[in-house]
Amino acid sequence: MTDTNNEPSYTPETREVPEAKQEAKAISSEILRIIGLQGEVSKPGPGVSVCGERDADKFYTVHHPWSLTGVPIDDMKKAMTRLKEELPKNGWKIVSYGPDKSPSKSLELVADSTKKKYSVNIHLYDETGRTKPNGPKSKIYVDLISACFQAPKGKTVDEY
Repeated sequence: MTDTNNEPSYTPETREVPEAKQEAKAISSEILRIIGLQGEVSKPGPGVSVCGERDADKFYTVHHPWSLTGVPIDDMKKAMTRLKEELPKNGWKIVSYGPDKSPSKSLELVADSTKKKYSVNIHLYDETGRTKPNGPKSKIYVDLISACFQAPKGKTVDEY
């Protein structure tokens, strides 16, 4: 998805900012439903950011990062497999699935929804065996980002 933002031929869809943010919340809720685990979900909601080199008053992306902690790592691993199997049934195309390029080789899933114009990058950070009592917790980290959208004619994007 995000690769299209810098293509000269890409024409951003016109969307109201509140509607795009609400859609990102709904997509994140659907991803959480597929994960299917009860744990602690981080609180910040979707935000708006600039869209590459485009006019910041007219063009924007919606970015919704969040994480899930407080669940046994084996359950998180099963949830990642479930995401790989279930996201395509819900209109997502799996772009990649496997170890990322970090030294820890964290499990990563990248998927695109061309219909909804969003991409998601999901990492499983396994901190078992490395964690100090107050150190980082194992988590599933979800980073949802939209394609570039355009504010409706006569409106500006002022929610950065």
